[in-house]
Amino acid sequence: MTNPYFIQGPALISFSGGRTSAYMLKMMLDAHGGAFPPDVHVVFANTGKEREETLRFVHECQARWGVPIHWVEFRSRKVSRPIEERFEEVTFETASRAGEPFEALIRDKQYTPNAVMRWCTAELKVRVMKWFMQARGYKNWVNIVGLRHDEQHRVAKSRKPNKEAWTNVLPLDDAKASQRDVFRFWFGKLSISEVVEACRTLGGNALAMLLPQGFDLGLFGFEGNCDGCMLKARAKLWEIERTKPGTLQWWADMEVIGKGQFVTEYSYAELIRDVRTQPDLFAGGLFDNDPEMDAECGTWCGEAA
Repeated sequence: MTNPYFIQGPALISFSGGRTSAYMLKMMLDAHGGAFPPDVHVVFANTGKEREETLRFVHECQARWGVPIHWVEFRSRKVSRPIEERFEEVTFETASRAGEPFEALIRDKQYTPNAVMRWCTAELKVRVMKWFMQARGYKNWVNIVGLRHDEQHRVAKSRKPNKEAWTNVLPLDDAKASQRDVFRFWFGKLSISEVVEACRTLGGNALAMLLPQGFDLGLFGFEGNCDGCMLKARAKLWEIERTKPGTLQWWADMEVIGKGQFVTEYSYAELIRDVRTQPDLFAGGLFDNDPEMDAECGTWCGEAA
């Protein structure tokens, strides 16, 4: 049988920086004997609002597994500029950590993304990765997306024909890999409840030393890669601001600059005020069945506006 993790280039491996995406990357590396051919590129698009844990995780995958990962960031939407100038390749050390690429896009568009026009991923990730490949002279390529077999609602969307230069390939779905496989890869025989308790008592770094890979993302599913993503439930955003005060301030500032709210029902300034006036407002539910926010966030979003 053909190994679903073995691919022919030219190809772009879209690396979200989450556990599932990293699991797929390792399976693909192993299928290729530990190194990809020159026309297979692993790309991580940084919006400037990724959690520091995510950035460190991407860096660790790169260093521990010896795989080149291209870090790219949005710079301009102007079609008058050469493709090479619309994005910039950065490193772990130089990557934006204060939302500069995202803010530049909001200022350019003069409005914030929202439930109807969720263009942030399409513009800051999908399109930037497209430019990365086009800048290297590729006309067509395979786009490798980390969606599991137990995510059929997202898989179906990604498998639909598109008019883009790439064709989506989903090796995790083809291999029938599930969340259980990903979880076992990172946590071995530990159960979810044991991992949660270990994180609370040991802390992320101490726990990682006990894990099969020797390192981990270090985030709970509700925290996700994007620190204040509008798709997170209100209660999750309250908890994020309560445990890491100041996280949501950038989002509140962008609602002023973009002259609109990310979420119709409430503003981020309201979320901050809620936490400051009622610090014990949040009451459980962090580990319920909400969607994992470390997933390929592009599968949540509409086309670029």
